[in-house]
Amino acid sequence: MKNAPKNRVQQSVAAGAVLMMLGVSGCSFTAEQFTATPYAPSDGIVKDVGPVLLRNILVVGRDDETAGRLIGTVFNTSDEPVDLSIRAGGASTSVTIEGQGEFRFEDETADDSTLEGLQDVPGSLIDVDFEVEGEDATFQVPVLDGTLEEYREFVPGGYTPRPSEPAATEEAAEGE
Repeated sequence: MKNAPKNRVQQSVAAGAVLMMLGVSGCSFTAEQFTATPYAPSDGIVKDVGPVLLRNILVVGRDDETAGRLIGTVFNTSDEPVDLSIRAGGASTSVTIEGQGEFRFEDETADDSTLEGLQDVPGSLIDVDFEVEGEDATFQVPVLDGTLEEYREFVPGGYTPRPSEPAATEEAAEGE
């Protein structure tokens, strides 16, 4: 009988420790794991339209709103060739992707990737319509310029850096 109270105390302490550990670690049972959520790790969008996978799709343009160039890769997961039609603003283009093939817009030298007359400036999102085999989808695609070096070679008409802002304006210099 001398051991009975001691055992009860030990059991109570052990039960309390277990309950405390469950309380402390219980948040991992119900909390969402953000590391398991898929996301686009680059500048463009990652979407699917029918059998076509759109990967890192974006538009590179200039402030003068004359043209934009599509960048990114599209994959055809079907065994048959498919036609992908793309419309943005008043501009449109289409490409054929071979069965189980891919099409990289940045590798094209033809006008397949140029969208003339875009009204959106770099830094905005533009609604782009994608159509494959009668299935339509509209996604907001980012419009970038040549500020990032990796996109400079794709700017329609070439990239011209903006002039640096002067350290002091003439008005400030006159006030001294």
